[in-house]
Amino acid sequence: MIYANGAGRDTSKRCLPGTREGILSEIKDWIDKTGEDVEQVLWLSGTAGKGKSAIAHTIANWFDERGGPGACFCFDRTREAERRHEMIFTTIARDLADRDPIMRRTLARAVLDDDELRHTKDITRQWRELILGPVDASQATGAPVLMVIDALDETGGERFREQILRMLAGNLNPFSSQLTKLPTNLRVLVTSRPLDDIRDVLGTASHVRHVSVDDTSHVSTQSAERDIQLYIGTKLEGSRSAFNDGHFKELAQKSDGLFEWARLACEHIRGQNRVGVNPMKRFKDLVAGSSERGTLLLDKMYRNILSEIIPEDDDAIAAFRSVMGQIIASLEPLSLPALNAMRLHFPNGDHSYRVEQVIGLMGSLVTGTADAQTPVRPLHASFYDFLTDKSRSHKFYVDTSLVKGALAFASMGVMEDGLCFNICFLENSYLPNSAVLDLEERVKKFIPAQLSYSCRFWATHVRATHFDSSLAKEVQAFFDGERLLFWLEALSLMGNLGSSVGALSYITDWLMVRNLTPLWGPMDSYELRDGCRVTTVGRISATLSKMPNVSFELLRQPLYTAPHIYTCPHCRLLLRSP
Repeated sequence: MIYANGAGRDTSKRCLPGTREGILSEIKDWIDKTGEDVEQVLWLSGTAGKGKSAIAHTIANWFDERGGPGACFCFDRTREAERRHEMIFTTIARDLADRDPIMRRTLARAVLDDDELRHTKDITRQWRELILGPVDASQATGAPVLMVIDALDETGGERFREQILRMLAGNLNPFSSQLTKLPTNLRVLVTSRPLDDIRDVLGTASHVRHVSVDDTSHVSTQSAERDIQLYIGTKLEGSRSAFNDGHFKELAQKSDGLFEWARLACEHIRGQNRVGVNPMKRFKDLVAGSSERGTLLLDKMYRNILSEIIPEDDDAIAAFRSVMGQIIASLEPLSLPALNAMRLHFPNGDHSYRVEQVIGLMGSLVTGTADAQTPVRPLHASFYDFLTDKSRSHKFYVDTSLVKGALAFASMGVMEDGLCFNICFLENSYLPNSAVLDLEERVKKFIPAQLSYSCRFWATHVRATHFDSSLAKEVQAFFDGERLLFWLEALSLMGNLGSSVGALSYITDWLMVRNLTPLWGPMDSYELRDGCRVTTVGRISATLSKMPNVSFELLRQPLYTAPHIYTCPHCRLLLRSP
């Protein structure tokens, strides 16, 4: 079954010992409570920066350490392209099966003779047959089964989480008001910001318990300040020569209960971003001034940090916007070397901006600044929100629409330079991919991250741009010669060949929706249904029209190595004479 790698629990994200004890105790008691009147779902809501994810990971790790059958699934805004909302329940089902023999046997029986169920994207079927069935079978043990779903608000939009919310609400049939009762031993902990669509569903269901970290009845101001003071004291322990508990208390009172603000404050105080600014001066700047609260407080912190890092000149701001635009608009996080490799193909001079020159001092805001292997992404969702809202970020505003075209050009350029015949240097022409024992290592060695990214997402980036004749010529070149087959070979080796149909349908949409006129003069043309002669548009469209048959031919049998693609008669149909 399809599995979302990297979506599970993270021990490094747990609450600091001694903090959040009240709310953690409340959640643990809810998990262990038995009886028909116990709510099966607990929705933990709160504004950005309140530490919801830390609570979720603490609970998930606590439950795992005590040996309970549980699973943790985390959404991440920077990984929307993975379509994690389609993999949530298959991933959770596999994790639960690994931890409980009864659920493992029940799941195995469910998928034994149903190949379609193993690969279905039908969320309702996943929930009913892969989750509810095995959990219901485990009720005889009397032990609770825990599912933790962290950051549900980061699925990518209301339409992506609509079905998940319906499952949690027990509404398996959208055309019926009848609700499906959840197994009494199931416990689902969901964390999110209090968005309207989530509140409308989870806030009204009788089997959902709502706990808000913004509500002082659950987390008192005094308790939050005490926890944050302990956190700050731990983070600044090495600076005790300059700071004492009184300083830590002032910062905690300033934080307005925002753990993310406290983290940034500690990083900022210890930072070395500007000559002549010592830790005590930074501390005084933080606790002085106006009394912003909540999001406004976080925004001011972000502006203060960035103002020290980014010089006050147009070139520096332009470089910041270009680089951060690339990082935010990329469909999955890339490492520093991969980002720079992509930038080499950026148009309009943006290729001259080196990523490390912009983010080198932004270690408190993004990952990957000190490690060439770590993907670069915002450390917290609130930083993403800040950068993409002009009313909040002002001069640091990043308009991601301005970089979409650059990413399309870059993806095309990376593929032009990197794709080739037998890219992984396979010695045997007759083995299927599954029989190449070191295929994974070869893919990592010969298909670098920027090429892998470009092969998987070039069409998505093209479709997201306004029509551009220069980009259209790049698309035309992709279909000339054998580059198209090189691309299919790379996708096959990476296990992503199935995505080729969707990718090329995106190109069809991009070409045909624009109502294009001829761009390159007379060429061999095809007759479309309106009878008009077309040039490249028609030729590419004719090629794309063959893709369903080609893809079916490729996907219905084992995905063989390069020669299978190059000798397949259906694939050869994609090539056309110049």
